[in-house]
Amino acid sequence: MKPVRPQRPRQRQAGFTLIEVMIAIVIMAVLSLIAWRGLDSMGRANTQLQLRTEETARLMRALQQIERDLSWRTTTELPSAAIEAIPESQEAATPGTRRGPRAAVPVPLLPAGMEVRRLTETPFLVEVVRAAPAAPGRWQRVQWWIQSGTLYRAAGPAADAYPLPAPQAADRVAVLEGIASFEVRAWEPEQGWRRLPATGQANNAASGLELALGVRRSAGPAMQYRRVLAFD
Repeated sequence: MKPVRPQRPRQRQAGFTLIEVMIAIVIMAVLSLIAWRGLDSMGRANTQLQLRTEETARLMRALQQIERDLSWRTTTELPSAAIEAIPESQEAATPGTRRGPRAAVPVPLLPAGMEVRRLTETPFLVEVVRAAPAAPGRWQRVQWWIQSGTLYRAAGPAADAYPLPAPQAADRVAVLEGIASFEVRAWEPEQGWRRLPATGQANNAASGLELALGVRRSAGPAMQYRRVLAFD
């Protein structure tokens, strides 16, 4: 008789059970969800950053354009609106009385070629007479104003004689939207900042200008931007 060899036990086949596979799938799903939320948050933050960058760039271009209009403003070409001093010969003096010191003569606060006014249909308007860049020797009226939360600019046709034609409705361009406020102040030496349009006479001509813009985002309070320009 042949000896009977003992049978070796069959090796168990390597693999994963159904529970192990389900646990792995759940872990992968959780990791995928976390990664997707992180990528989505980064994408939204990048979009908001791009929007803020574009808004800031538009604001800076608007302020630079205002500064350029002011730097190219007219000086002696416009008729001066300054109040002339009263000649000493016309000053009333009673015989036998001592003449007191002469009062300060009022002068225009803003330089020639610039005007700030408030109207019924336009709450705030700044007008500058500046040199026409495309027409040497000619001048044009440029207006800035706020209407329905939008900052507009309009440049009239260039001309070489006064009165200069005013800008028309077709000339206006929407420069910046979402404007909550637009204020301009002038610095009067020895007096300080004066809100425009000025209500009283000035003793000294303004040496600088302050532009203040309040820009309202889609949510949250308006952001205040300020730029100070010195007159030459």
